[in-house]
Amino acid sequence: MEETSNHYEHSLDNSTRLKAIIDGAIDGIITIDSKGIVETMNPAAARIFGYVPEEIIGQNIKVLMPEPDHSQHDQYIQNYYRTGEAQIIGKGREVLGLKKDGSVFPFMLSISEVRLQDKLIFTGIVHDISELKKRRRPCAKARTRSTLSYRLL
Repeated sequence: MEETSNHYEHSLDNSTRLKAIIDGAIDGIITIDSKGIVETMNPAAARIFGYVPEEIIGQNIKVLMPEPDHSQHDQYIQNYYRTGEAQIIGKGREVLGLKKDGSVFPFMLSISEVRLQDKLIFTGIVHDISELKKRRRPCAKARTRSTLSYRLL
């Protein structure tokens, strides 16, 4: 009986630890089911998109996407199931997100497929790169001016 109790406590400790890690992560973490419905959203993801998690959980993930991805996302999932060919799963790429206030912003998105005992889910890691992009703009403009000045000489 004590072994069962220890196993339960260890499992509970692992669950608590995992929740603390996810809730404390700097980057956003969102999970969706096989139909694109949001199952979980950590506080960082909620902050990045400007929502409270409860406003998004149960909604289709496409509510966080501007066009054309908003209209095409369900088809992306269907194509993946039909062909087995991943376009973004297992890769990271820059995409655009749609905040609650309607503003569009750039972020890095990494998606992984997670096979559980009874279902398939997808986990997205969201890293807002808005500030990075803003800092790079002046450098890019300076390089362009420098290159133009050099060519004029």
